Amino acid sequence: MTKEEMQRFLIKEAQRGTAELEAYRNLMEILGIEFPVEKDKAK
Repeated sequence: MTKEEMQRFLIKEAQRGTAELEAYRNLMEILGIEFPVEKDKAK
């Protein structure tokens, strides 16, 4: 996916009324990217 395609996707999401963070999460899902999970510091 090119930079322009990602920008168009985010613009469409904004037009639909999707919150910015949710739009980024939707884009990340399409790209197959996940947020890193912080390891439990207690261990």
